[in-house]
Amino acid sequence: MLTPRTLQRCFKVCFAIAFASLLVVMLGPFQDLELRFGFTDKEAHATAFFAVANALFIIAPRRRRTDLAMVAAALGLAIELLQGLTGRDMSLADFIADAAGITAAVLPGVVERLRHQLRVHPDLSVRQLRALDKRKRRRRRPAPEVQSTAASANPA
Repeated sequence: MLTPRTLQRCFKVCFAIAFASLLVVMLGPFQDLELRFGFTDKEAHATAFFAVANALFIIAPRRRRTDLAMVAAALGLAIELLQGLTGRDMSLADFIADAAGITAAVLPGVVERLRHQLRVHPDLSVRQLRALDKRKRRRRRPAPEVQSTAASANPA
């Protein structure tokens, strides 16, 4: 039966294969391969990390988008550093293109969150909205189970 969880599992496998392929292409001796597909180097980086960020959003739906975007940015930085070690060019401009792709992936979610806040709480301040945010509240530990006094006073 096709369910969102089944799709997510399939997507995890596809992501693992695609990310491994991306690493091979970005770290291997395939310089200027993107030109064969009609992309410039920066367009290829932005497109790849747009896809990586969106894939992370699907794979880890319970994690915050901003945290996942930071993971994607760390991956982009690590790839650039590894490119420098493998004899390819390490480029700040490539990392900025990675960040642009990640930003393009995050931005629709940010806009949708703002739209939700405008519908539900249009007159609250940002401080009040933060206080309402359930993700920021500390999780309370469940109270330890206490046996009833009647059950403990009358052991059978």
